[in-house]
Amino acid sequence: MEKGSTSKEEIRASGGNGQVLDGSDIMELVGNEEVFSSFVDHKFQELDRDRDGKLSVKELEPAVAGIGAALGLPAQGSSPDSDHIYSEVISCPQLSLHFS
Repeated sequence: MEKGSTSKEEIRASGGNGQVLDGSDIMELVGNEEVFSSFVDHKFQELDRDRDGKLSVKELEPAVAGIGAALGLPAQGSSPDSDHIYSEVISCPQLSLHFS
């Protein structure tokens, strides 16, 4: 498949296997509006466990933990230093996600 033609199947396949994307992969994903929108919608629905159209702090915790692990942070609860980082991310006042 040529550059700039990422399929929904490729995004879905790579989304759950812990694959690390480089900058060009991310630009390709964001540049394909249909695929990016589908990816975001899927992830939102996956995280919105109570199906209220909003992501609570509790619902965001697994995503934040996954990002922390991908960045090489110790698991939440295992280090006061990394726990501070997790707390700051989760308590960010600008963090308000709603599905529209």
